[in-house]
Amino acid sequence: MTKSNSIQEILIVEDQHLMRLALVQEMQAALPLSIVHATATMTSALEQLRRVPFALVVIDPGLPDYDPRSENDRMTVIKTIVERSPTAIHIVITGSDSEKEWEACRTMGVAGYIAKNSLKPGTMSTILERISDHGYCVGIMHETSVAPEIYHTALSPREQEVLAWMMQRPAGVSRKEIYDQLGEHMSIDAASAERYYKRAKAKLLKSGQLPDSL
Repeated sequence: MTKSNSIQEILIVEDQHLMRLALVQEMQAALPLSIVHATATMTSALEQLRRVPFALVVIDPGLPDYDPRSENDRMTVIKTIVERSPTAIHIVITGSDSEKEWEACRTMGVAGYIAKNSLKPGTMSTILERISDHGYCVGIMHETSVAPEIYHTALSPREQEVLAWMMQRPAGVSRKEIYDQLGEHMSIDAASAERYYKRAKAKLLKSGQLPDSL
């Protein structure tokens, strides 16, 4: 499934309200013509699946009335939804990812298995492209420590995103390389990415909240 001119219906099954909203926004950005349905329970999900032939279903296996620590319960959630929507593409989004669970999901026909803490703005498009090109996409998070982030109301969304990328710049990677990557990610030139960064830095400096890492 990639960006197309056809309207596609998508179901997101996620019980955490803020995560559900974030996934809806990411899906709308990745597939602008899609109609996104969202629900928080298995009962509601099954009712939606009975009525609508979804093209894509995003599943959080830790739903209410199921123990998120139980392998059997988690796989029951996934298996039930997959069986009720056999023509859909399925992506599991989980905060308790493991290689073992991914292999079990893949056996069921799940195309995507993504750790929640590996999701960043814009990554849903990449996930869908990889599924389209390779048939599957897996993103298991092994990194337990990430660079601190800072959010400021004076920063625009683009300034905020550029700043976050720069604060998480790996050792040995130059600012120029980050500007190039941001340019490709945001569909702008590297010089514009640099201007966003410098403007964000100036705003934080003016407010006395510029981190030492910048």
